[in-house]
Amino acid sequence: MLLREALDRPRLRLTLLVGADELERPVSRVYVTDLPDPRRYLSGGELVLTGLMWRREPADSEAFVAACAAAEVAAIGAGDAAFGSVPEDLVEACRRHHMPLFEVPVEISFREVIDEVTPSLWARRFTGLATVLGRHRGLVAAIAAGARLADLLQPVAADLGVDCWVLAPTGRLVAATAALPAGAPADLATAFLAAGRLPARVTVDGRRLEMVGVPGRPAHRLASWLLAYAARDRTHASAGTRDRTAPPSGARDRTAPPALPDAAAELTSLIAMERAQVDEAARIERRLADQLGAALAGRGGPADVRGRLLACGLAPDATFLAVATSLTGLSTPSELAVAVCDEIVRPAGEPAAVTGDAIPDAVLAVLAVAPERAAAVLDTIRTSVAVLSCGLGTGRLAVGVSAPVTGAEALTGAVAEARHALRTALARPDRATVVCAGELASHLLLLAGVPADTRRAFRDRLLSPLIEYDRAHHADLLQTLDAFLASAGSWSRCAALLHVHVNTLRYRIGRIEQLTGRDLSRFEDRVDFFLALRLPSNGDLPFGR
Repeated sequence: MLLREALDRPRLRLTLLVGADELERPVSRVYVTDLPDPRRYLSGGELVLTGLMWRREPADSEAFVAACAAAEVAAIGAGDAAFGSVPEDLVEACRRHHMPLFEVPVEISFREVIDEVTPSLWARRFTGLATVLGRHRGLVAAIAAGARLADLLQPVAADLGVDCWVLAPTGRLVAATAALPAGAPADLATAFLAAGRLPARVTVDGRRLEMVGVPGRPAHRLASWLLAYAARDRTHASAGTRDRTAPPSGARDRTAPPALPDAAAELTSLIAMERAQVDEAARIERRLADQLGAALAGRGGPADVRGRLLACGLAPDATFLAVATSLTGLSTPSELAVAVCDEIVRPAGEPAAVTGDAIPDAVLAVLAVAPERAAAVLDTIRTSVAVLSCGLGTGRLAVGVSAPVTGAEALTGAVAEARHALRTALARPDRATVVCAGELASHLLLLAGVPADTRRAFRDRLLSPLIEYDRAHHADLLQTLDAFLASAGSWSRCAALLHVHVNTLRYRIGRIEQLTGRDLSRFEDRVDFFLALRLPSNGDLPFGR
């Protein structure tokens, strides 16, 4: 029912005071209140009837109308019983907020207004329900015949009078009825993951959108799609494009319900059917990917890896990236980690196989990429992880990416590089981290594959005598050793760097050699000291510090 129809009731003798150009607003229900701020009880589209008991002074009108405008009610109906007529301050407040206002004569009770309007509202709803059921049957039949969400979303949204967007939790666009501004998909995904509760509202390019989740498998927000939708109106010809004929600031075109709960239910049902098909296809694909993971884990030869790549739709002679992902601190970690890893690499748009059967306590994705696309794919992975970090809560997400390699024979080495990069990412304190093997110096990459207790023992064996001596004698032997190596063994450069005489430096180096049993004229001993100096006392690698 539109506001025009609700007011056009001769028996009620309602008089419109403000909002002659807002009569196409839809009405959802009639609500009676004398609260000064009724927002918590409003969902949008109401005819708010009030006896003005909340008004003590003119300023109260501004507060009441502002609250109703924020809740997006259809109109305010003011009774004459309290003041004999509608106060002028209420009229002015409604005019400022572009809020329709009508007068209810003193001889007409609010009960009469409810009894007159409500039956028409229910009749419209029953008619709408029959339409919804018929449309739902048609959608089920269409999907069974092979139609997909991209084919069905546009006509269904048009019938419902909405624009809508379906996105993955990384901001990847699944389907849409209109374009979004640049950056808006990632912003929507971030808002979706960070929302305390759903449904939620978010503003994009000045347009307020409703957001709901469409769960998948597993049932976690990090693995869900999001539906964002808004009523189609004259303010936006398409998403992100402002119509030059838009009403003045503060005004809204209200030709469709603001909350649209029925539209959300219908759209969610349609999207859930698509999501079920996608999840089933992914389950089958992961069976093949797990066979590839087993081959890469050493449970098969080179020929087996090539065959498994082909089964996954990946050319054995392609250029590959290996992506290792660890997700900890959340429920259903293994199943969720596979879904998250899949979503991290999917926005890149490259053929991929995702398996949890290749690396202990991690998930592996193998991507076939064009060599010139490798850097862009890495950037996309970083962007995806940054968005997903908003939904981690107490969890941690670490990702290691190999350098590009060519051919199935090199893929095992790429997986090892991705594992080393993953260990580096896990050593960093950030909640979500991406490390590429190309970022690591060669010696750090080697050390990443060494257990932490072994690294700690190596450091202590070489440096503990110097640390203890410095503690007892304040001799700065550790600093001297670091400066000597940084100076490539040059006595004069090192002495100048430390601001000491060369003879003092020679004495300190001799003491270092005596305490450690090493010879700093030997290249091998210099390398050992160089590595030991770059390991903290706990054996962790200093990546990212």
